[in-house]
Amino acid sequence: MRIGFFGKGGAGKTTTAAGFIRYLMTKTSYVLAIDADVNIHLKDALQINNFAGQQYDLGEKASEITSYLMGKRTDLAGRPLISSTPPSLNSNFIRVAKEDPFIVSSGLHTNGLSLLTVGTYQQEDVGASCYHSKLGVLAMVFHHLLDGEQDYVVADTNAGTDNVATSLAFVYDMNVFVVEPTEKSIKVYQDFIRLSEKLNGKTFVIANKVDGDLDRQFVEKFVDKEKLLGLIPYSKHLKEFEQGNRGALSSFAMQQYDVFDTVLEVWKKQIRNWEAYLATLQTVHKKNSLEWYDAYYGTSLSDNLDPNFKYQNVLAKDVSTVKELVRN
Repeated sequence: MRIGFFGKGGAGKTTTAAGFIRYLMTKTSYVLAIDADVNIHLKDALQINNFAGQQYDLGEKASEITSYLMGKRTDLAGRPLISSTPPSLNSNFIRVAKEDPFIVSSGLHTNGLSLLTVGTYQQEDVGASCYHSKLGVLAMVFHHLLDGEQDYVVADTNAGTDNVATSLAFVYDMNVFVVEPTEKSIKVYQDFIRLSEKLNGKTFVIANKVDGDLDRQFVEKFVDKEKLLGLIPYSKHLKEFEQGNRGALSSFAMQQYDVFDTVLEVWKKQIRNWEAYLATLQTVHKKNSLEWYDAYYGTSLSDNLDPNFKYQNVLAKDVSTVKELVRN
């Protein structure tokens, strides 16, 4: 199960995502968290001091990750693996387990939690690349991620609507948009659902920094009742946290838990159809190839891919592998 937190910068997206991750850690034995925001604040917001491991930014290791996920596939016949390329039966896949080789080598770990970070701009990126190139690596990771209904993957996404411009647009089983009771914040939400109409069925809203009935009424004027999962009150604890008092986050998180109960309940109802997921990925990949990548690489990237690949076949074979990882 995958959930992504979205929102305008400053709406409280990262602190809400962090609060939900900490909440989940009281409900389940393991959570995979992903910081996919250019501002990389999720680790600080989590307020966990005993992380272990050697963290690196996924966006800075694109070639190594691509080579790893490529596995032993031969259907590409020398063509590049790009962010939207569907996997093969011979690809390497990633399991939602702290023992998984990719997660072990790529993230930070503590009891019940692993954290992967996409990364931010580096000096060499200035004038030469955009954040979409780093998000492309994350998309590749998601398309090779074998998560089931008992797995919990939580992403703090980039602010705004960037995700709809990549194959990340459909990777989450549920989107949670964090809005403030302001016109600017509501406008970003409206832009998101306008640009991604097919995702509206799994896009929900949390209203943050709500100070009284007028704020509540303002949000309810723009967000359908069935889409509004809850209201988080304006909190002096959040303000103190944003002023540098890191300990105030725990007090703020407690104010969110009733809303998080609702988020978890709705999330559990979002059942993924792996066949539909693959069909969408294939469609997006063909479109991307025809519009840009075929010309760039001088070859067709969407022809002659593994015709036998189905996520269901890999998942069926993968059960014993996961059990073996856990035993060892």
